[in-house]
Amino acid sequence: MRLSRLAALIFIVLALAAGLYDLSPVLAGERARLHGLGEIWFALSPGSLNLLQAVTQRYLWPPLWDPGMTWLLVQPALAVFALPAAFFALISAMKR
Repeated sequence: MRLSRLAALIFIVLALAAGLYDLSPVLAGERARLHGLGEIWFALSPGSLNLLQAVTQRYLWPPLWDPGMTWLLVQPALAVFALPAAFFALISAMKR
């Protein structure tokens, strides 16, 4: 399996998981809404998100976290994963 096909498959699975997470309130009788990537990440593992922030700001480059990563974390997770999935699927289809 080519790397672009594998990357597309991984991002498709992540986009589907984010979409299911967005639809989970429907089971409780509430309205569905798009959750930000950071909101989902914090719900799953707040410690790893805080660790990534500390490492990025202390050892890499502080502007990489703020405004760079903070902008990405507030975007809807479905879009964050669906766009790269479409990109890698397109690359994979063009190689054939």
